[in-house]
Amino acid sequence: MASPILVPVGGGEVVGDSSDRRVEILSEHETLHATWSRFGPRREGADLHVHRLHTDLFYVLEGELTVGLGVEDERVVVPAGTLARVPPLVVHGFRNGSEAELRYLNFHAPGVGFADYLRALRDGRTVSFDQHPPPPDGGRPRTEVVVGGEGFVSERPGLRIALLADVEEIGISEAWSEPGSPSPPPHLHRRHVESFYVLEGEMTFTAGSRELRAKAGSWVQVPPGVPHTFAFPGDRSVRFLNLHTPSCGFGVFLRGLGEARTDDELAAVRAAFDQTPA
Repeated sequence: MASPILVPVGGGEVVGDSSDRRVEILSEHETLHATWSRFGPRREGADLHVHRLHTDLFYVLEGELTVGLGVEDERVVVPAGTLARVPPLVVHGFRNGSEAELRYLNFHAPGVGFADYLRALRDGRTVSFDQHPPPPDGGRPRTEVVVGGEGFVSERPGLRIALLADVEEIGISEAWSEPGSPSPPPHLHRRHVESFYVLEGEMTFTAGSRELRAKAGSWVQVPPGVPHTFAFPGDRSVRFLNLHTPSCGFGVFLRGLGEARTDDELAAVRAAFDQTPA
């Protein structure tokens, strides 16, 4: 990936499409494979399994996702607007356990071939992927699963940011912006990919030489080394997810922004993160 990517609503690579299930690939970068999925009522997802080498995350857009945890298959309901993070070696499965439609995003960080695994399922092929039966010892404790955010929220004029995930493989925040809120200074990341999913409203991106318009339901991905910024046009509030893979200290960066009280402190926070002015 050498250029920024915009995937509009419904524009992902389709790897499953039926009356009760649709799956689109949004990202296939080595640091992050991401999909958008729609499940009909009571649709089964995946049986109990573990990933040894990567983190599995689910963000529920609409409806409820039921996640089964541990070899006991303890059921946890993840409501709309909530992230569930499953660390490596934690036994889990998932399904739509309700009578309503379910829509969700699924993130695998790093990607380790998840997109090609989905293609293989579609095509009837067999490929090697980091997905395994529950281990004899039961795996890591299910209490290590995090449903909801990390508990940190930053409030700034016209902008509210909640930290949802803060691990080495991936950092995720959810942000709410008022119309016309100021744009971040143009910048680039040398060691990680930055991605966005627009939940509500509309955003515009300037990335490299491209101008991108992202409506609700759009995915935008900016590769390392590409200068970029974004803006909030129109008269509607905007809500979006912001993902950094690997995180490169994104959580520390957000907390530092919330705690900085002077321009010098703010400059020191920015300097410690993988973010360079462009």
